[in-house]
Amino acid sequence: MSDLNKSSSTEHRLIAVDWGTTNFRSYLIDEYGVCIDSISNDDGVIKSSGHFELILQRHIGQWLNSKQATTVVLSGMIGSQIGWFEAPYVDCPVSVNDFGKHVIQIKSFNQGNCWLVPGAKYTSDSDVLDVMRGEELQVIGAYQLQETNSDGLFCCPGTHNKWVSVKNGQMKTISTSMTGEAFSLLKQHSILSHSLEDEFVWHEKAFISGLKYSQRSGGLLNHLFSVRTKFISGQQSKEEGSSYLSGLLIGHEIHSIITSQHKSSVIPTTIIGSSQLCQSYSQALTYFGVANYCVPAQLSTVAGVYNLFTMIKEKK
Repeated sequence: MSDLNKSSSTEHRLIAVDWGTTNFRSYLIDEYGVCIDSISNDDGVIKSSGHFELILQRHIGQWLNSKQATTVVLSGMIGSQIGWFEAPYVDCPVSVNDFGKHVIQIKSFNQGNCWLVPGAKYTSDSDVLDVMRGEELQVIGAYQLQETNSDGLFCCPGTHNKWVSVKNGQMKTISTSMTGEAFSLLKQHSILSHSLEDEFVWHEKAFISGLKYSQRSGGLLNHLFSVRTKFISGQQSKEEGSSYLSGLLIGHEIHSIITSQHKSSVIPTTIIGSSQLCQSYSQALTYFGVANYCVPAQLSTVAGVYNLFTMIKEKK
């Protein structure tokens, strides 16, 4: 546990559980909204095999038994059709500060002081549906952490990247890009795999080259083949190939977001996360002229749960 997560308080008020498909993350939060302990493992929803209460007791039982942490808030895929209980998606636009009124009580756990955060959904003008679970809580938290709650775009990089626009205190739109999964599939199961080193080694120059190439005419499907041609022509090594492919995919993703959805390249963007992937998105956004900064995922999740706590108390 880092010094950033330490607190002198002994009156613990919240347990936040970010329960995804493959990962389980929980945070013990004091009455000031400070994370003072955390647990992370691979007991995701799928691995849990339906034994959700047992998994909770195993990982956060010691916090519950202290009789200090009274409220449990669950978010992520635990509220999906494959989770414990299904929490219906909330339609966008939805107020950032009022999202807590949509939480669902789980009466069978922790004497009913257990709450499930629903996901959010958005249907575009062209009747395209998009959804998210877990990221909505991070967006709420990251929005609250701003010195001034201003309009902007929030990016949650991952296997399926989420882009959420916030305007006038409301989550307005959601856009999902399967960039992370596409990268993995292309790297492992396509003809391009023969032009890429198995182990990913970061090459900034190659990444920038991919960003630059993504702006050419021809489209993504045409551009992808350049990973192969650059290798067979000797212009690029296998070791550089993965960074180039990453730049190519991220470049197309960002260009699409800032031109087709938001009609502007100057919308300030908050990137939620702390991995190399987040740094790559920050570098790419900067390359495209978009002001941006990063907020750690844990910090945004904790802040999001703390924001919801006010409305949860009203539901008790």
